[in-house]
Amino acid sequence: MNKLILIAAGAALVMAAAYTIFMPDYVWRQKLTIEVETPQGIKSGSGVVEVRKYKSEGPLIFPEARGVSSKTVGEAAFVEVAPGRYLFALLQGAGALAQNTYNVSGKMEKIATYMDAMQGLRAVPNQHYPLLVTFTDINNPSSVKKIDPDNLAATFSDSVHLRRITLQITNEPVTRGRVEKLLGWLGEVWPNQLDGRRFETIEAKNRFANSLNPGSFSTEINR
Repeated sequence: MNKLILIAAGAALVMAAAYTIFMPDYVWRQKLTIEVETPQGIKSGSGVVEVRKYKSEGPLIFPEARGVSSKTVGEAAFVEVAPGRYLFALLQGAGALAQNTYNVSGKMEKIATYMDAMQGLRAVPNQHYPLLVTFTDINNPSSVKKIDPDNLAATFSDSVHLRRITLQITNEPVTRGRVEKLLGWLGEVWPNQLDGRRFETIEAKNRFANSLNPGSFSTEINR
């Protein structure tokens, strides 16, 4: 009987530890919307991702392994600027985007309070814009190109301008499948970088394509 009690107690401790390690301390969903001025009028595209924040106190044997980490679930927002020409807002930095947009910062313990402050539609400050990219050939992952948010005209046309990027905390479902449908090669490229190399390297000829991978566009690839 005592042995069974010890086994049960041990199992409970393992479950508690697993909960501490794998269950996020805070979770929210945020909707990113891109608005672009075009000759045909304002065009927009949105995407909803879920942000999970984890607070780690570090294991007893490694007390220095403490801090806050985040995980983003979902896919990049995009807008069709012109027929067959798309602008994507990548997932990098999505975990900090709400705090930067709503101008809240500090320790993890305060995020619960910040959640009350993160209400309503807000324009994302220019300095916190997500990485914007396009493809010169939507079927060629290595043709990815970084976009200057202040100069969309250089890539699309003189009449195309970024109007704004907005963020809103939401209860809408996480966006899934749209990016994968548009970029049908994502699963084929994974787990490589967009230039086809297995890992990022300074020796890559196409450094920008080499710096990105399918996870920059969707967290759902080959789950």
